[in-house]
Amino acid sequence: MITIKERIVGRKNYPTDEVDSKNFINDESVKDLLSKKDTFKFSSDDYYKLYNCVHCGECETESERISLKQKYIEDGNSFEGINEMREYFEKYRSPYPTNKMRIKRYKGISSESDTLFFMGCLSTIRIPQYTQHALQYLIQQEIDFTILDTEICCGWHLKISGLRNEYEICVKENREIFNTRKFKEIICLCPACYYLFKNEMEGLNAEVKYISDYLKPSNGRKSGRVGVQHLCQLKNRGKEGVDEIIDNILKKIGYDVVNVPHWCCGGGSGWMGRTDVIEQIAHKRMSDFNREDLDYVTTYCPSCWWILRRFSKQCKIHPKAIDLFELLL
Repeated sequence: MITIKERIVGRKNYPTDEVDSKNFINDESVKDLLSKKDTFKFSSDDYYKLYNCVHCGECETESERISLKQKYIEDGNSFEGINEMREYFEKYRSPYPTNKMRIKRYKGISSESDTLFFMGCLSTIRIPQYTQHALQYLIQQEIDFTILDTEICCGWHLKISGLRNEYEICVKENREIFNTRKFKEIICLCPACYYLFKNEMEGLNAEVKYISDYLKPSNGRKSGRVGVQHLCQLKNRGKEGVDEIIDNILKKIGYDVVNVPHWCCGGGSGWMGRTDVIEQIAHKRMSDFNREDLDYVTTYCPSCWWILRRFSKQCKIHPKAIDLFELLL
């Protein structure tokens, strides 16, 4: 594994190595396991090592780690919650026991448009207020778009859980929906949806963009000291520079952006898999934001927002958690 400079003194950049080094597999070991995968079978005892990952993309072997988890499942193993995951997938095409979206369809959202705003399961089911702020922002910017009455999950949680077949069904069904509706552009609210649609959906006829491409300074002046949880899922997957764009937008409208060195919040895999690891990472990240020189902590990722909203309260940090769209409105 290539040694990289610490962004936060005394803390490893790889979050799961930081909180559970006993079960951390380095890049070289991952590659070695994958090269020998036809010579052995995983057992249930391998779960803690193989799933000691929040998919921040910090390492060089994220896709290989997913392949190893697929092998773990194909070798006949399981994990707590897998039966429910498959049940919800079959019934709802969702990670949750429902596919009912809890958002309002505001005036200003077109009933027909060749631009689709794809919000994602977490955004529409678990954090509707965050999503409503994003909808209000796009309407305020006079962007013409429509939304689906019901969305099918992008399949990220299935993919990173090792459920290859279920993930491929999500890809196939979403592609059919997008191409049948003849969308020319898809704006994603979730970076996982963005990554999968842009990079793994062959035959898609639409251009895929992330919502950060549509953010710009608002007309009114704002004030306050802000710390930003930027997105591992953009920074580590080929969409560099968004963090600087967001910081500059906030500065232009009057916010004082306080430098908080980047580190994972733990939300890359959602609240799935090894939640004990996710919680430890989240607590460490909240300690970074627990500063008297911050008024607000914000983000523009639904998974990061879920972490910030939940753990900022649990850890009783000083700044108030406010999503980026609310700060810009």
